[in-house]
Amino acid sequence: MLVVDASVYAPLIATCGRALLDTVKQLRFVVLDLTIYEVCNVFWKEHRKLNRIGREEAVQACRAAKSLTRYMRVYSIGDLCVGDVMKIAIENNITFYDASYIALARVLQARLASEDKDILNVAPSYGVEVVRLRELLNRFTGSR
Repeated sequence: MLVVDASVYAPLIATCGRALLDTVKQLRFVVLDLTIYEVCNVFWKEHRKLNRIGREEAVQACRAAKSLTRYMRVYSIGDLCVGDVMKIAIENNITFYDASYIALARVLQARLASEDKDILNVAPSYGVEVVRLRELLNRFTGSR
């Protein structure tokens, strides 16, 4: 089981496209419902603010992000202890968003895939192992 944040999920969609499905199933991805909003915002920004992708590409990437959740466990704020999340956020001066990923991984005793510097720095102090995007991409390309 692997908790995946937006900093990893968005690039995986952009890089791997449809072929990501097997990896999602194999590694048993877990996300927060927040992750889908964050990922779609990444693609909106890539299109609207940075002009790096076209409108249809942004829409397709968002559809992929949502569609892949059929093969994942999706958690929401109601599944987390808000007090625990806030404690992690306050004690480490990180966002509630980032703390929620750490809290979820901790409760599930799962690894956490992230490129977020705050998560990379804080998660290990809560016993959460962090997996980097490059490791997932290596695994993905190695499985072909």
